[in-house]
Amino acid sequence: MATFINYYSFLLVTIGIIGVAAMILLFNKPKVNDYISFAIISFIAIMSWVILHPRQTPLMDDSRTVLSMIGSGTPVLLEFQSPFCISCTQIKPVVDALEQELSNEVSIGPQIHIIRINVQDNVGKELGSVYGFQATPTFIFFDAQGIELWRQIGNFDPQLVRDSLQ
Repeated sequence: MATFINYYSFLLVTIGIIGVAAMILLFNKPKVNDYISFAIISFIAIMSWVILHPRQTPLMDDSRTVLSMIGSGTPVLLEFQSPFCISCTQIKPVVDALEQELSNEVSIGPQIHIIRINVQDNVGKELGSVYGFQATPTFIFFDAQGIELWRQIGNFDPQLVRDSLQ
């Protein structure tokens, strides 16, 4: 049950809020403006999820690809996440900014590979058992040789990644 709630927490909270708003609306003799407000709130909630929910790193359809990148000479930050996890959604902009900062070095190549794995997909299930995944979000930092240096569960400190690269 806890895993279900963790995976779908954002979705459950949003459905709950919209459901409560709908109940209040229906029991209070709504006017046209009330329906419009409800529609706007629902639209904003849906668009927030579409824009903010975490996404798996492209081309990570095979666990062997991920395993080959770990220890390939470039440090790796592996993130186990779920698109319905509230914490994952909150942390996404921070991880996006770090990825933009460290992964797109054209002149010297990427300083780090940031790999995001959806725990609900087959790759996430396979790698979750390999790396002892327990909760979303989980961040595991591997050095260039593939040795796990640290892991954080539930929160993320981008400065820790920068310090580990030094």
